Amino acid sequence: MRAKMSSQPDEEWVSSMMPADPQRGYPISNSQAWHGGIHIKHTDHTGVPEQVRAIADGTVFSVRQPSLQKRDLLPLNYNGPTDCGYVLIKHETEIGSDEGGKVAYWSLYMHMKSIGSTVSPGSVVYRKDPLGTVGMVDGQNAIHFQIFCDDANIKKLTGRETPELDLANNGRTDVVYGDIHFYLPAGTPVYDSMPKDNTPVSLMANGPVPRTKSDLFVTMRFHQGSCTMTTLHKAVFSSMYLEVGEPLTDADGADYEYNLYSKALTLYPNSPSAGYELLRFGRVINTDNETLSPAGAPLWRTINYPEGKGVVNLAAASVKVFSDADFPHWMGWQLVDDDTDTNSQCNSPTITLRCKTGVDLSGMICHFPLEWDKTTVDNRFQWLAKENDVLPEPMELCDLGPLTDHAKALCLAENPLPSGRVWHFEPTRFIEHFRKCGWLSNKEMKQLIPTKALSNGQWQTIPDRYGDTSVLARHYSRINKVLRKYLINTPFRMACFFGNAIQETAWLTTTHEGYVYTERNQRTRAIIRHYNIWYYPWYGRGFLQLTSPGNYYKYFKYRGYTYDETVKIKLENEYNRLYRNGSIRYSENHLDDTSNPELSAEILNWRNSLETGDYEPADSAGFYWCTTHMAKYADPEHILERQVSANHIYYRSPSFWQASATVNLPGARQRTNYSGLNGFIERCYVYGSALAVLTELKFPDSQGTYSLEKPEENNLRRTL
Repeated sequence: MRAKMSSQPDEEWVSSMMPADPQRGYPISNSQAWHGGIHIKHTDHTGVPEQVRAIADGTVFSVRQPSLQKRDLLPLNYNGPTDCGYVLIKHETEIGSDEGGKVAYWSLYMHMKSIGSTVSPGSVVYRKDPLGTVGMVDGQNAIHFQIFCDDANIKKLTGRETPELDLANNGRTDVVYGDIHFYLPAGTPVYDSMPKDNTPVSLMANGPVPRTKSDLFVTMRFHQGSCTMTTLHKAVFSSMYLEVGEPLTDADGADYEYNLYSKALTLYPNSPSAGYELLRFGRVINTDNETLSPAGAPLWRTINYPEGKGVVNLAAASVKVFSDADFPHWMGWQLVDDDTDTNSQCNSPTITLRCKTGVDLSGMICHFPLEWDKTTVDNRFQWLAKENDVLPEPMELCDLGPLTDHAKALCLAENPLPSGRVWHFEPTRFIEHFRKCGWLSNKEMKQLIPTKALSNGQWQTIPDRYGDTSVLARHYSRINKVLRKYLINTPFRMACFFGNAIQETAWLTTTHEGYVYTERNQRTRAIIRHYNIWYYPWYGRGFLQLTSPGNYYKYFKYRGYTYDETVKIKLENEYNRLYRNGSIRYSENHLDDTSNPELSAEILNWRNSLETGDYEPADSAGFYWCTTHMAKYADPEHILERQVSANHIYYRSPSFWQASATVNLPGARQRTNYSGLNGFIERCYVYGSALAVLTELKFPDSQGTYSLEKPEENNLRRTL
């Protein structure tokens, strides 16, 4: 399996892993018959055949072991030797919050030459697990691969049941990922320059305001610190959408993404956190916890339009906002359900027209009968014996018989979706698309926690404390929302975030910092008293352990809370005094609440909510991430170094060190000896697990060769 570096585009890597045969593509074959998947060609160049891998975690539904003898005989050898081995996997996961985010789909790996002994019905497989080896199709080395789902899940996966998006309403908010898209109706005002005071109406010097003459579709893409705006409009005489001008990268400020926090403070001083969502999503999607003030605050961005370049308010009521999760039709996505018969011939007017005009078909999500259902083969193939526009002449029954026998020999032992039609996706496009999602289910997030790790020089087992009432179960959905809000949305950013958050929270079991020392009865082990850290009660809370009065008040300001500056300054001065003078931290400490009666109950509730609330423990971690610019240090290539401590192995990298230090010990960020950061080795164990689960990076072995797909001691927590 090829390693993927952080700088390599997903589309490039996925295509290299799935070299599709253009003659056996999706969604139709050369004979204009429906074809629910693609053929992936493969020729082994080494003595050890490369493995076919599971695309995601799932449960094996059905397996058929191949037969080399049968491959060379009829009915399998109809047009050349063909392997009949297959693996069918059901994937149940989450792509967003609540019930709308719980989805199921199927992946099929057909024409396998061999299948692993552990791959059997009911067995659990994980993403990247080997399933077997590539077999033959019509005498060529290839497998057929497809992805499909039922009617209930197509609405959850795409957010709709109609061919195109409804442009009268905004997209969904329970499932949001990838790029943000804006629909600007004709007549949208365009201004020459950005208003300095971020007012809702730009002040024009003279003359009328220009307006767009046609509907425009603007995409906002954040990537490794930058923001790129791309404009499309519909072609006059076709269904194609054409790019307007060249994409604009950071037209509204350098390092636009890295500076979203500072922009939110400047542009939306009354509600920076809600303003951050507006900058990030084009709207406030977390309306239960965030309120934009003023309510009509604008989002001014520079875009291209047919007459040139200008500034528009993307938060205007007439503008509608979507994300990749809505499968925008102007980006090539369309639900196709206009072939009303039950045979295998493609009679879809949509597909026929697109074939004639040469439009890309990879975004067509097509509804037609599953081709591997033995009970429908005869009916699906009958059109071949009748006059039609595809074949020069109808097939004789004596010729049709061997073809149907061949198809039946390849069919599944059992159709998992016996409702007739299923929804098909072009597999490469499906994988590319959902790699943007990044939402982790409870069980998937749990996999990031290693089963064992070095802690304080001791090799320790990390027990499973992740039941239905656990910190993980309560907060995993909120953590996911924070990941998408603060653009912790690449596997390497996520590995850096969780490498710190899981260690900081005692392996995701608490949302507050531990005590310095706990005194216990020597006989009963009952707790006598706790000894607090010197900066108590402004100790670490939340998933990145926000600490000190200054950081708490910084977060309060970010959330739009108002407070008396006097007590804030008093607490900050006291903290700084104690920080500089270690000898008096416990003897002359005045940080406690009793010493500060000016603290209102409201402020105490704000502070404590970072530990006890539903929203704040995760949101404060995202706030800490963006204020310390962790993304900037997580984005460069992760060059892993294999380390041995107490005869146990872990992995570190300069990128992970710098991302960890910037939030915990900024002054040590440039150290090359990895020293001074509390619990860094424990963090590295989580980091290694996260890289194994989330990325395709290879780990170095004892010889320094990057050959391992998992950490050497393989302490991955498998949870399905």
